[in-house]
Amino acid sequence: MKITVLIAEDDLDMRYVIRKVVEEVEGVKVVGEAGDGLEAIKLIRELTPQVVFLDIDLPGKNGIELAREIFDINPWTCIVFATAFSEFRGEAFDVYAFDYLVKPFKMNRVRQTMDRIRLVLSGKAADSPKAYSKNLSKKQFFRHQGRFVYLDLEDIIYITKEGRKSTIYFIGGKIKTNEKLSVLEEQLEGYPFFRSHSGFIVNLKMVKELVPAGRSSYELVMENTKNRPLITVEKFKELEEWANSKSN
Repeated sequence: MKITVLIAEDDLDMRYVIRKVVEEVEGVKVVGEAGDGLEAIKLIRELTPQVVFLDIDLPGKNGIELAREIFDINPWTCIVFATAFSEFRGEAFDVYAFDYLVKPFKMNRVRQTMDRIRLVLSGKAADSPKAYSKNLSKKQFFRHQGRFVYLDLEDIIYITKEGRKSTIYFIGGKIKTNEKLSVLEEQLEGYPFFRSHSGFIVNLKMVKELVPAGRSSYELVMENTKNRPLITVEKFKELEEWANSKSN
């Protein structure tokens, strides 16, 4: 399979080295290079590379900021940090970096990273994003702290927005992910999850009862949690219409 790569690095010599090494890997093509963060994000939007090599200390927009924007554009982009700064490793994996290479790194280390990326993109790795099939099974992978967590959909109670992340509450725990609720809603299409509110997606199989919570919303009493997500009056009417259509 063909793998497209973009390199964002302000050091021309380092860009040359990374390009030379990654293009030695069969089927890999460098489709763009950028010397600063602003140029990089423009090229990423235009070229949609599958892999982006990022320096941290980029002019215009640093690598961490750039990684967040890349995630918003396409959360499945494999981001590889190649930098002299080891102290940003934690922040890098918060934005789901695939790998973090600290300069000076051995060229074989880059090759190993590309080999792992090839496995993931081809669907042969256990943590492959191809697990996100719209053809839903009863289990799915969800990104969490730089790894994939395999959850049984029937165990998910509800999902909500908390700060900059979405939190998935399930029987026995919770995980946080950078995916937006709109992305998760689309991902869960076909299973009885319902967008009850701008800030909540609920598993209808877990709903026990509705309790009025003001003029415009209800609280949902759920199985397996004391938390009560919200459903708006408008969404409740939509749910009633949907339920009636299914019963007819």
